[in-house]
Amino acid sequence: MANLKSLSQEQFDRKLPQLQETAHALGIQTPSSGWIRTIRQVLGMSSSALAKRLGIAHTGLLKLEKGERAGTVSLATLRRAAEALDADFVYAVVPRKTVRDTVRARAHQLAQERVLPVAKSMQLEAQGLTAEQLKRRIEELASDLENRPRELWR
Repeated sequence: MANLKSLSQEQFDRKLPQLQETAHALGIQTPSSGWIRTIRQVLGMSSSALAKRLGIAHTGLLKLEKGERAGTVSLATLRRAAEALDADFVYAVVPRKTVRDTVRARAHQLAQERVLPVAKSMQLEAQGLTAEQLKRRIEELASDLENRPRELWR
């Protein structure tokens, strides 16, 4: 099971640079008036015509376009609007760093959170660990946690 998870992480991470590049390009090229209004206008379609194609009132379309700019419109509504414009709706959540790096960082953070209080308590009882021993314990636990990713997010 751990190998399967690792394999899927590797496959995703291989695709990630292209996803990040595409997301970056779309992010910096997003029209200030929003995609729906921009596409509608370059098609030469009036707001009334698009409202009619969507089966909503003209004021509803204006609200939709405003909601897109504000980021408050639903994905389902954007999907319907894209369909009415004979366009594809694309949605993605693109990680900022590789899955492997995210898992590794979270495992290390969690390992520190678990080990440091115990080490501090042991030090108060004159049973403290050396800096090297402490570092090794944290790394061992982090490595173990990386193989059990579900435990990272509890």
